[in-house]
Amino acid sequence: MFRTIGIWMALVVVAAGCASVDSETRRGKRVLRTGQQTRALDAFGDDLDHAVEIADGVFQARAIGNSHLIVTPAGNVVVDTGLPNESKRQKQLLEAADAGAVKYVILTHPHMDHIGGTDRWKADGAEVIAHREFPVTQRYLKDAAPFFLRRNRVFYPESVPDVDRMLTRMAVEMLYPTFEPTLLIDEPYSFELGGERFEVIPTPGAEGTDAISLWLPERKILFTGDTLGPLFPMFPNLYTIRGEKIRFPLPYVETLDKMIALEPEMLVPSHFEPIRGAEQIQTDLRKIRDAVMYVHDATVEGMNDGKDVYTLMREIRLPPELDLSEGHGKVSWSVRAIWEGYAGWFHFSSTTELYDVPITEVAPDLVELAGGADALAKRARTHIEAGRPLHALHLTDLALEAEPGDDAALRGRLDALTILLERSGDENHSEVMWLQHEIAATEKALGR
Repeated sequence: MFRTIGIWMALVVVAAGCASVDSETRRGKRVLRTGQQTRALDAFGDDLDHAVEIADGVFQARAIGNSHLIVTPAGNVVVDTGLPNESKRQKQLLEAADAGAVKYVILTHPHMDHIGGTDRWKADGAEVIAHREFPVTQRYLKDAAPFFLRRNRVFYPESVPDVDRMLTRMAVEMLYPTFEPTLLIDEPYSFELGGERFEVIPTPGAEGTDAISLWLPERKILFTGDTLGPLFPMFPNLYTIRGEKIRFPLPYVETLDKMIALEPEMLVPSHFEPIRGAEQIQTDLRKIRDAVMYVHDATVEGMNDGKDVYTLMREIRLPPELDLSEGHGKVSWSVRAIWEGYAGWFHFSSTTELYDVPITEVAPDLVELAGGADALAKRARTHIEAGRPLHALHLTDLALEAEPGDDAALRGRLDALTILLERSGDENHSEVMWLQHEIAATEKALGR
């Protein structure tokens, strides 16, 4: 129960549930498809009773969100503190590796799988460092937690409990730790400890404006939090369909340029194993940067040419030399995020966008004029047979808005969703889980 609650708390506010595969795993083990990797995250570290020493004096306590300990003769540094329910065990594992006093805690961003155990470490008098925007993000994520819970249940149904709104709010108040870091930064900040230099760097972009990373220049190790995502190298999640603010691409490009200039030999993300190898890291960082810039520029060019957002979502694809995993972020969704991030939600396509009556309000009129839900379902079937499942879904959505139990429309909807799931290739976790959720709801409506 407590593990489920802890997982839920992470998923209320984060894109947890993502995994990565390091270079050794790529060489020596079966590489899972990205959707399978993603769904395997909540078991990471369960088989270990010790912290893993990933570099000399650098320990990783593995869990859904890893916690790291950097040991020096004058005291230690912690990077991220894990989920509330997992942090006690992680702290014990790290203290078993080295029981020296913790002088600093670095929080890479305010998602719960990164900050849930902070009070355990803060109680020892450590300086807690976070981005200056950390408190604002922490506030809105907590305020809107019931909203995010409902959405996250779609993407993580086995981990997120189905509770009513009152219980949700009670759980948020009890389990979501809210605190003020002792030091907030929006410029690079450095300190010396035990003869080692630590550099805390703002790295906004793919996980929000409030991200920071920790750089150990003598060791060439970069702790990236979720800035590079969990499937390195991957196309970033500039918009997550569970909700949260859009992430702008140009600050992320600047972040990638900073990382490239550092020439790291090891990347330590907050999910799964480190990535090693300076040459390959440089190649992959540049590829991500160039891919993001390509999509940004193509979107802006299309906007200037007068193309609508749907045309750009359909047209813009990464060229072969910039092809990246879309297991976490999708190019088409990022195109829309860029378009709406710059232009907002008014698309200049219909006056009705400005007002409070959606198209569904006139669905009964349209269905009646079309000759009933069965007529729309019949036309949807022609689209399905022609390989146009999205066209079919538009029609079945209208039909079911007017006549929710229409069997033909439900069957058409089910077939269209099944085609989309097959086409997804089990690559993007959010897309797959959404489609599976919609398929299950349709099957339930059909009595299956």
